[in-house]
Order: sequence, then C-alpha cells, then structure tokens
Amino acid sequence: MIATWRPRVSLGGNIAVHPFNSTVSPNGELKKSAAAAVQIHNTVEPDINLDKESLQYEANSPESMVAKLPEMPGLPFPSMQRAILTPEMGENLSLVLRNIAVREPDYGEAVIQILYTGICRSDASFSVGPGSGYPKQNHIAGHEGIGRVVKSHDPFIIGRTFGIRYLGKSCGSCTYCIRGLVTSCPSQLNVPKHITGTFQEYATVPTGCLVPLPDAFLRGDVDLAFCTAALCSGSTALVSVRAAKASLGAVVIVVGVAGAIGHLTGAIAKQVFGARVIGIDLKSKIDVLQSQDHGDYSDILLGAPETDMGHAWSDFHSMLMQSCDKLRRNHGLRRAAEAVIVASSSFSAFRRLDEVPKGNNNICLPLHSVVERNLHVSGNLMGGHREALEVMEYIATGQIKPRVTKVALEDIPEQMQHLVDCKTAGKIVAPMVTAPV
Repeated sequence: MIATWRPRVSLGGNIAVHPFNSTVSPNGELKKSAAAAVQIHNTVEPDINLDKESLQYEANSPESMVAKLPEMPGLPFPSMQRAILTPEMGENLSLVLRNIAVREPDYGEAVIQILYTGICRSDASFSVGPGSGYPKQNHIAGHEGIGRVVKSHDPFIIGRTFGIRYLGKSCGSCTYCIRGLVTSCPSQLNVPKHITGTFQEYATVPTGCLVPLPDAFLRGDVDLAFCTAALCSGSTALVSVRAAKASLGAVVIVVGVAGAIGHLTGAIAKQVFGARVIGIDLKSKIDVLQSQDHGDYSDILLGAPETDMGHAWSDFHSMLMQSCDKLRRNHGLRRAAEAVIVASSSFSAFRRLDEVPKGNNNICLPLHSVVERNLHVSGNLMGGHREALEVMEYIATGQIKPRVTKVALEDIPEQMQHLVDCKTAGKIVAPMVTAPV
C-alpha cells in the first residue's frame, strides 16, 4: 500500500518548479518528462507545517495513515549496509569496512543501490587530510558509481539506472558554466566532498546530481563495469585528447599510459581520433604491458628514465625521437610529437616536457620555447556529463575497450594502497552486488 500526501506548506521566498525526471535520447540530448520537484530559493528556513492535522492522505485503508515513500518493487529496503570509510581523517590512508545505516532520502534525494563503483587515485587524496570542505570523520570516498534508484519521493525514477560522478552538479548560469568550464563553477557540488561517496552499497544523493544512462547501455550486452570507467577516467581522457587537438596521423605521447586515465587517453587518441600513440610509464609497468596486447591504446611503449638528468635522459630522448620517426615512417621533417598528454599522479612525470627544471609543483617553461615553438599548455580536470556519455558510447559500440580489473568491496582499501604505490594498471572496478538486475 502506497499512501500519497500533500502537506500544506507556508514559505517565505521564491519557488521554482523544475522537471527532474530525465531521459537521454539516442542523439544524446536530454529530454525532460512532466514529473517535477519544488526547489526552494530563499535565505530563511521555510515554515513547513507537517503535523498530523495538516496532512491530506489519499489511501484505500486506515493503515495508510503513515506516508510511505515509493520503493523498488520486490526489493526489501535495508536499514543497514556495508561501506568502506575513513573513521578519522589523517595524514595516511586508514580505510576500513564497516556496517552503517542507510539514510532515508529527503525531498529532492534518492537512495541509489550501487551496482559498480570505480576506484580512482584521487580517492586516496580525498581520504586524507581532510581537505577543505571534507568531513573529518566517517568519510566515504568513491566518485564513479553506477546504480539504480530504490527509494525516492519521485516515483518516476524508481528502478531507473543512473551514474554518479565527481562533478555532481553545477549552477549552469555563472560565467564559467556558460563558457563550458563547469569544473570551475563556484557553486558546484562534488562527490565525495559535499555528497557521500560510492564506496558503499547504498548512497543517498540529490536527484539533480544523477546522470541518466541511455537505455542502449542497459540491454544486457554492455558490461556496466566498463561503463563505470567512463564517468571520471574516460571523460577526463576525452577532454584531454580534444584539448591536445589530436588528429589523424598525428603523433601523441601519453605519459602514464598504464593508468586508468592514461590507457583510455591512448585508446581514444588512437581509435577515435586516428592518432599514433607513444605510451610512457614506469619501466616496471611497461615490462608488464609489453607482454600483453596493447595495440588498441599504444603503438610504441617506452619505459620512463629513472632520472631526468644526464645520460639517462639523453638516451631516453633519443629513443623518443626515433619512435616519432618510426610512426611517421621517416617521412617529412624530423620532429618530436604533435602533443604530449600527461595522465599521472606523480609530479615527476611533468618534468622535462620542454627541459622543465625541477620545482615545487610549479611547471616552468622557457619563454623563448613557448613563443618560438608556439607551445600551448592546458590543464583538464575532467569532462562533463556529455563527455562521460560519449565515452560510454565508444565502449558500447566496441570502439574502445577499457582494461578493467574487478575486485570485491572489502578489497578496496588494499587496492587504494596499490594505487598510491603505483602498483596497478588499467581501471579497478568493484561490483557491489552478486547479480545486478
């Protein structure tokens, strides 16, 4: 029995009604349904009277005197769940498996049963400190999740599958959002900073932060674990390749090619944009990749030198130039790559981009090189919802295939430490249920 009720609400402020039950059409455009939620814009607490006398119920029996939120049919809503969290934020990683309560959704929120969560090196940074704005205790990281709505005030989204990303929401109207720089929006909401993360079985999140997934990705022939890689790593890779202006036949160097972002950067540059890719990473990782099929994301693999000084660097630079010549079949003017994309969590990977001297997280470029060689330097935090869906389409059509390793929820702390120690390759994804529907 589901009872519906309408409280009498007294508000001081402006009320805007926005549709939030959205679908994505085959061409990627967002279509809105008639379902709507009330968003309150005021600077004072609203005077909402929800006493028993003020509630009007529409029910078929006396038992419906307690309003019940719509839930997923056939799925008992749990009161407790498993989660990986940091009990007390500090200088070092301290992730533990705990049983915690599942929080009931407020208005404008939904409870998402997490089907898959990606594990990103950034989550290690989010789990120490704490950084400004992050909780000091019981912090749950994770910002790449795919799940289904199991409870919400909006019955139209029950059972639907959504993505959860680091950039949950931006205002859409500031100068940055208007110019497409949504990651610079001062009003953005982030997972897991402002919103609880995806290292848990059920996440209670604002519905406005959910990314609707097209039905084409949910028909059973697409592994959603692979789609999880598109939410952060893949979207970041796509905007980076575009910023580098990679084109057909161009030589692109990807530093950190063994990582989650790096191998997707190489795959997109090669398979989508038609570039020729030289992949660089730690020698220990390159030795492993050399023994595997790597042709879908790199034409040539090179181990990074142990130092950026002396003969080690000059020998490496010579091999790099020879690799560029080889990919161009020794045609045309001898030159280095058209673009270098650094997808690494180590600052040492940024040195020597153009004889870059050592510094304290500062990249210094000789002025004459920047001017005479017409060099362009850009930073890309990540892509938006559109880029994430684009990469999912590349994955669904088989144009690119992420290298995914699946681990259990309880293995996340160990995998996070492996990420910090540079001992992983490809994308790590944790399936959260045994047989997702």
